[in-house]
Amino acid sequence: MKKQGSKSLIIEHFKKHIGEWVHNQKFREITGANDVPRTIRTLRQEGWQIETRGDGYHRLLDKEKLPPKGIRKAISRKERYLVFHNDSFRCMACGFGVNDGKKLTVDHIIPVEWGGLSEMSNYQTLCEECNAGKQAWVKSNPPDVMKQLLSLPTVDARIETLFDAFPNQEIPSNTIQLISKGSLDWQRAIRRIRQKTGKKILPVSRALGKSIYQYFKA
Repeated sequence: MKKQGSKSLIIEHFKKHIGEWVHNQKFREITGANDVPRTIRTLRQEGWQIETRGDGYHRLLDKEKLPPKGIRKAISRKERYLVFHNDSFRCMACGFGVNDGKKLTVDHIIPVEWGGLSEMSNYQTLCEECNAGKQAWVKSNPPDVMKQLLSLPTVDARIETLFDAFPNQEIPSNTIQLISKGSLDWQRAIRRIRQKTGKKILPVSRALGKSIYQYFKA
């Protein structure tokens, strides 16, 4: 008898408890695997309608699977070289490159977990250290919330929803830029949102040349 894999065991349990919140620890007990969040992300990319909370709980919203979105595919050697070449063989976050002793990697600008595509327009060069930092940051944000943000049609709507989703929390400018999908209008968008809604969205500090913003919600 063929042994079931972690994904099959998780989906089987989800279907028996449709709509119920299940913690990572329960899935670890069922599967014997440690990296449950990664498996959950893979299942979501495959089209399973799984909602995730920041405290390690997940639930399946529907037994029917949607068409896959944001599937991660292998990057060819040619693509890797072109990404590095386009970025002058330097990390787009810290500015260092191979001549500085840095090992470079190809990063998805909009993470696959948030619906980002595996294509040249969504690739950039990061060094291993910056890439590890970004991955930790991506994991700290609920993917369902970020997917919703990125699906909104305008820069203003995406930025306002970002601050609404994380009130009274510090948000780096590079996060706002990512949500803006490369728009250079993000600072003017914040001013427009303040004028239109009266929301107290203000810069609170600078770190490593990047501004930190916060929505002060009473």
